[in-house]
Amino acid sequence: MALIMRTNFAPTHLLKEWFTKERAFCLLVMAICIFGFFNAFRFAAASLDYYTVRNILANWKNDNQVTQEQFIRARETIDNAMFWHSSHPLYRDLSGEVQEWGVLQAHLSQESLLAVKDDYIQATKMRPSWPVTWASLAIVKWRLQEFDEEMLTYLNAADKLGDRTPEVHVLFSQLGLALYQANHPFYRNIAAQTPERVIFGLRHTRSRGQVLAAIKQHDAFDTACNWSRADDSDVYEKILRCE
Repeated sequence: MALIMRTNFAPTHLLKEWFTKERAFCLLVMAICIFGFFNAFRFAAASLDYYTVRNILANWKNDNQVTQEQFIRARETIDNAMFWHSSHPLYRDLSGEVQEWGVLQAHLSQESLLAVKDDYIQATKMRPSWPVTWASLAIVKWRLQEFDEEMLTYLNAADKLGDRTPEVHVLFSQLGLALYQANHPFYRNIAAQTPERVIFGLRHTRSRGQVLAAIKQHDAFDTACNWSRADDSDVYEKILRCE
């Protein structure tokens, strides 16, 4: 009977002898290292996918033509980035931008703008202080022709957070000039910001080209000259060449 009891308890006794504090510490360190290596791989893979898509979008902005194959590749790549790192706001924001291009290039239906909007909203929850995402949300509302309190909320957030942000200058210039020229009732909500943003946008080299294009598109040269005459002589004389 004693022999049987010693045999039954032998594995437990051996396990206790083997599982010392030193070995337990080593196992803990190994587990931490494995977890760290996995996270490093995960983040590196997500980052590589992100920069791949960002370069693709840069080419799209230059060419303005996106094939179905190019769109599918970009969408799959940014989906991979979000799979590896789902909590990164930049990846969510870029997902919205890719899908927005898909709508503009007719690779996705107009209803897909709701998915674009959701991507941008999720990005603002992760990083509420980034003005470009709020500006992107306002543009989606514009594409949906939804001029309401929600749109005004997005515009106000972009304006408050992005006082020197070129993308926000472009948003207010494009939207403001379009609404101003159309005598749209929503314009009164951004009437104070639009002239200022047009001038700021013309000052900044990163936004100047798009603001000038908006002025030309909406035949608003005289309007822009009137706005800049008293506030910025350089814009009035050297950039717009009003006289």
